[in-house]
Amino acid sequence: MLRNQLTSGRGANRGIVLIMALIVLVAMTLGAVALVRSVYTSNVIAGNLAFQQSATHSADAGVEAAIVWLENNNGQPAAAGACVGTILACNQGAAGGYLALRQDPVGTQSWRDFWDANLSTSAKTLAQDSAGNTVSYVIQRLCTSQGSAQDTSNECVTSPRAAAGTCAGGSSCDSQKDNLAGIGQVYYRITVKVSGPRNTESFTQTTVAL
Repeated sequence: MLRNQLTSGRGANRGIVLIMALIVLVAMTLGAVALVRSVYTSNVIAGNLAFQQSATHSADAGVEAAIVWLENNNGQPAAAGACVGTILACNQGAAGGYLALRQDPVGTQSWRDFWDANLSTSAKTLAQDSAGNTVSYVIQRLCTSQGSAQDTSNECVTSPRAAAGTCAGGSSCDSQKDNLAGIGQVYYRITVKVSGPRNTESFTQTTVAL
């Protein structure tokens, strides 16, 4: 009788051990699944950040191309049939990705929507780079209209002008309190859009003066 009771007790213990083992196994499986998902999510985030950073770096090529275009065309006469004045006084469209007047998003409009609605047809697109990014840029002269930036009716964002003479002090004066003559420069805003792998999209802006 005692032997049967002992045997029955050992059988119950084995059943409990089996149940506990199954519970631990299920918990470990769930933990492994959670770990795999966490690692996968981390890799996806890291990959997306890498693509975003690559797109931002590629934007530098657009900025440099835009600056070269501005420098090459600064002071050059406009083509026949174009608006009167220099090349930079007239919209050049996709030929140079250049607009002689300023446009900005309205209200809550994002730059992405503004680009698609107002700038995409004037954008200059470069060849796809080795990272798979396509760079487009638009140059906007910060003036209210086309025409000469020196025209008083055309409001342009310019650097302060300085005339030679004497002054009481300040950053425009040398150590002898002579006012340093300076020519006012017109500002240009370069907006660059980069489209890359995994639907990566980046917008950067740079302002330069000529």
